[in-house]
Amino acid sequence: MEEKYYTPAQVANLLGVTRETVYAQLHRGTLQAHRFGRSRRITENQLKLCLEHKGSVVIDAMKPNAVI
Repeated sequence: MEEKYYTPAQVANLLGVTRETVYAQLHRGTLQAHRFGRSRRITENQLKLCLEHKGSVVIDAMKPNAVI
């Protein structure tokens, strides 16, 4: 079965968030991605894993890039 890859912009559109939010999740490590040169691609499986763990990481609203 062929794996489907999404760009961060496509994931943002699917989830109804901004592209910057997706990049913040990638930076924190709560969402995994494959790198192709400077591009990042997220598989359906990686997206499902991230959504399954939703809420398991506490984020300080005053420091959006910090994980408590």
